[in-house]
Amino acid sequence: MTSNHTPRTPGPSTGQPPARDAAVSALVPPSDDIVGQLRSVLGSAVRAPGTVGYENALAKVFFPEAARRRPACVVAPRTADDVATVMRVVTAAGARVTVRGGGLSANCVTDGAVMLDLSEHLDAARPDGDRVAVDGGATMATMLGVLAPAGRAVPIGVVGHTGLGMATRGGIGYLTRSLGLTLDHLVGVELVLPSGDVVHLAERSSGEEGDLWWAVRGCAPAVGVVTSAVFRTHEIGPVWVDRAVVGLDALATYFRIAPELPRDTTMSAVLGYTALSPDEPVLFLYTACASRHDSAIRRARSAASAVVAGAGSPPLYRSETSGRYLAGLPEFAIPGAGGAEPDPIRLPQPGDGPRGSFFGKAAFTGPTLDAMVADTLADRIRAAPTRACRIDFQHTGGALADVDDTATAFWGRTSEWSIPLNAIWDDANDDEACRTWARDTLQSLAGHSIGVYNVELRPGLPETETETRAAYGSNLARLRTLQQRYDTTAVLAPLLP
Repeated sequence: MTSNHTPRTPGPSTGQPPARDAAVSALVPPSDDIVGQLRSVLGSAVRAPGTVGYENALAKVFFPEAARRRPACVVAPRTADDVATVMRVVTAAGARVTVRGGGLSANCVTDGAVMLDLSEHLDAARPDGDRVAVDGGATMATMLGVLAPAGRAVPIGVVGHTGLGMATRGGIGYLTRSLGLTLDHLVGVELVLPSGDVVHLAERSSGEEGDLWWAVRGCAPAVGVVTSAVFRTHEIGPVWVDRAVVGLDALATYFRIAPELPRDTTMSAVLGYTALSPDEPVLFLYTACASRHDSAIRRARSAASAVVAGAGSPPLYRSETSGRYLAGLPEFAIPGAGGAEPDPIRLPQPGDGPRGSFFGKAAFTGPTLDAMVADTLADRIRAAPTRACRIDFQHTGGALADVDDTATAFWGRTSEWSIPLNAIWDDANDDEACRTWARDTLQSLAGHSIGVYNVELRPGLPETETETRAAYGSNLARLRTLQQRYDTTAVLAPLLP
C-alpha cells in the first residue's frame, strides 16, 4: 500500500526465501536478558521466540520479508503507559524497538529488536463530532468504518489496511487532489518518546513540542511511538469511478490529460499484466470524481474517454460505478479475464503458509512526464521479471501543494504523481532480477523526479542515504537534529541514517 501503495501479497513461494536485506543483520543485538526484563514488568504481554503469540504476530505482518525476520520478542501493550515502560526498559538495555501499527510497513520488524505490536489491543477508533480519535494499532479501515454512519471520512490511501505509520508519513489516495494527505488532517497526537516520556502534541504546540508536532507529520517513527491520534473529518458523498484497460500506447495521452483535471477528479493508473491481454502488458486507468455534480462527472468521463481514444485499439475493459469511500469502491488493481473483479487485498493470517517477496521503490515526479518517458516505462514493464510486477501512477497535485514543503516534515508537495514501482515474485531465483528491475526503473525516472516517497525507504541498502536525502529534501537536517535530541541511543529503527 505500504508506498502509500499497498501491493497484493505474493502467493505461495515456489523456492526458498531470498536473503534478508543487509539492514537486518547490521543492527546491534539486544542484551541477552531483554525478554526477561520486559516480562518482569509486563508479564504475558511479552511473547518470546517460539511461542504461539510470537509466531502469530509475525504471521500477520503484511510484507513477506518483514514477516520472516526474528525480533528479540513481541510486546502487545494495552496502554500508552505500557509503551512507555517498554521504551524505558529497552533504552536502558541498549536495545532497539520497531513498531507494528497497521502492519503494512516493511520496517515494522527487525532482527534482534523488540517489536511493539499495537494492533492487538490498541486497535479502536472513536468518532467525536467532526473529529475522530484513532488508537495506534487501528487501521484506516477501522477509522472509516466508525465514520461511515455519519457520512464522514478522512482521506487515506488506496486500501484500508494501512495504519498510523502511513497516516503520519503521508497518505496518498483518491482524495489527495481535493483534500490533501492523511497527515494534513492530523489535529493531535499522543507520542511516547524513547525516554518513556509521553507528550501530547497538537496544532497549538510550541517550543520543543512544536518541533515534535512538525516532525510527526511526515516522519513520526524517527522520534517516537504514536499511541493515538485525532483527525479532522469531512463530509464525503459517493465517489464516481471510471475504470478502463487499454494498450500501453495510450500512456503518453494519459500523461498529457491527467494534470489538466480539476481538483475534484483524480486519474491514477497501473502498468501491469492481466489475463485480458495474455501476451502484452496494459494500461489500467482509474478515474475517480469526488464531486456530486453531474457536470463534474461528465468532465471526468470525457477525460477518461480521451485517454482511451489515445490507444490504437478499443479498450479491453471499461466500466463505471459509484460507491461509499473507501469500502464501496473497486480495488486499485487490473480486472481479470472477462472483466472479473480482482481479489481484494487480504491481510495474511497464521497458517497461510510460505509467501513470496516484495521490493518497492516510489518516486515523486512533476507534470513533465512525456511521450519519451511513456516509451521508456512501457519497455520497463515489458522487461519485468515476473507478471506480478507493476508500475503505479498515483495522481497527486491539487490540494497537496496547498501546504508548503517545510511546513511539515513531509517532502514532495509539488508532485503531480507518486509512482510506486512494485517488484513481486514467488521464486527465490528471481530475487536479484526483481530488485534490479525496481532500482533500474526508478533510475529511468531520474530526469523527472522531484523526490522519493518516504514510506518506501529501507535502512541498510546501498541507496538508502541517497534516497533519504531525496525523501526529506531540506527538511532532513532538522529531522536529524530532532532524532539526535530525542533518540540519543538509537532505540528506534534508523530511518534517518
